[in-house]
Amino acid sequence: MNILVTGGAGFIGSHTIVALAEAGFTPVILDDFSNSDRSVMRGLEKIL
Repeated sequence: MNILVTGGAGFIGSHTIVALAEAGFTPVILDDFSNSDRSVMRGLEKIL
């Protein structure tokens, strides 16, 4: 199941996506990177 996580590159969002992935979900991340760095997303399958 896909789950949209807004602010996925932030502190809470980045921990949330890891927990969702470990639970078997597919997190879809939406973030404008206004308060974070794209390097946080390194290693993810897709960045849109």
